[in-house]
Amino acid sequence: MALALLVGCGSASPPPEAPKLLTRAEADARTVVPFTRGVRLDKAGRIVDVTFDAPAVVDPQMSWLKLGLRLHGAEQKPVSEATENLRQGVLQARIVLQRLDGSGAKVIPLSRPSSGGRSMQVLPEGGYVERLSPGGVDSYPLEQVGLKSKDVFYLVLQIADAGLIDAGRYRVTLDLLEDRPDLKDVQPEFIAAYYSLGK
Repeated sequence: MALALLVGCGSASPPPEAPKLLTRAEADARTVVPFTRGVRLDKAGRIVDVTFDAPAVVDPQMSWLKLGLRLHGAEQKPVSEATENLRQGVLQARIVLQRLDGSGAKVIPLSRPSSGGRSMQVLPEGGYVERLSPGGVDSYPLEQVGLKSKDVFYLVLQIADAGLIDAGRYRVTLDLLEDRPDLKDVQPEFIAAYYSLGK
């Protein structure tokens, strides 16, 4: 009996190890959705310019692409406060998403939640935005590629929504249109990740 128990214990497979959290440099080298980039918000200019691949997604509900800013930290309260301050303020920016494969670059229309949050509105020509919206992306894909840790608290603010995009090669740029010295100590990440419509 004891031998059977020992054999049974020995045959149990160990739990799968959590993927290693990428360093900032490793994350900045990633060019497949989902990906992040470290950014600063205090100086006007281009803070994101990434050429990336959107892989083919088996489940069509998983290819809804969100573009935003992600704040994170060990404690929930400071992350929540910084996120709320960003959400309530004005952030003058311009975001453009282009599909690169095919016969030339094609601008992809982007949208964002309306002020009431009950519908989506297309961004004006040029991709100008003035505010951030509460947002969310799927955690599991981020964890699997090392872009999310269960030991860290994360919050996402949405800049724009690309909708159901096809697999292919894309380029996203994000420009800040004014200096914001008040945001010197806020160092979020730009994030491009999927959101499941089945939620």
